Amino acid sequence: MKKQNLMFATMIMAVLLSVSAVFAQDHKMDMPKMPNGEMKMNMMEMHQDGHNMLMMAHRQSATAFTRVLWDMTSDGKIEDVAAARAAFSEIEHCMDKMDDIHKIHMAGMAKMDAAMMEKMKPMMEKMQAEQAAMKMHMMMLGKALQASSPDAQEVSMHAAWMLLKLEKMKMREMKMEMPGKMAM
Repeated sequence: MKKQNLMFATMIMAVLLSVSAVFAQDHKMDMPKMPNGEMKMNMMEMHQDGHNMLMMAHRQSATAFTRVLWDMTSDGKIEDVAAARAAFSEIEHCMDKMDDIHKIHMAGMAKMDAAMMEKMKPMMEKMQAEQAAMKMHMMMLGKALQASSPDAQEVSMHAAWMLLKLEKMKMREMKMEMPGKMAM
């Protein structure tokens, strides 16, 4: 009898967990239908888009080169200034490419309906503020590296800030890839 009760309780738990997993999925990730009946792109489709894939590749490269630059300055001095400048040049290249891809994406978004654009306005404003801050740190980092003997602490500070923001983008990307799962 105890074995049957245990088996029955296990089956009920399995059913409840399955049902709760279905209801726990994040339905906010799917966008509603357009007025003409077409489905808008959902987040999973967006991640498979060529522009997004290129953007993520450039972000990963920018993150890697920023980490290299930060590692070069973490001990309070820059051993190889030419290598640090080369790393910054690659970061700059990746950021420029990301900006170009973003402009192409935004040009395509002009075709969206006004209600959806209004809904996305707070997110867009936040992204613009983050982009402006990133550009300011890029400018300051470039200026610091142009000096004949760059200040390693200043370079490290700007690189650390940029690395933090680039990693934050990665965390957002991971959250979108795992709808219904908790972020780690």
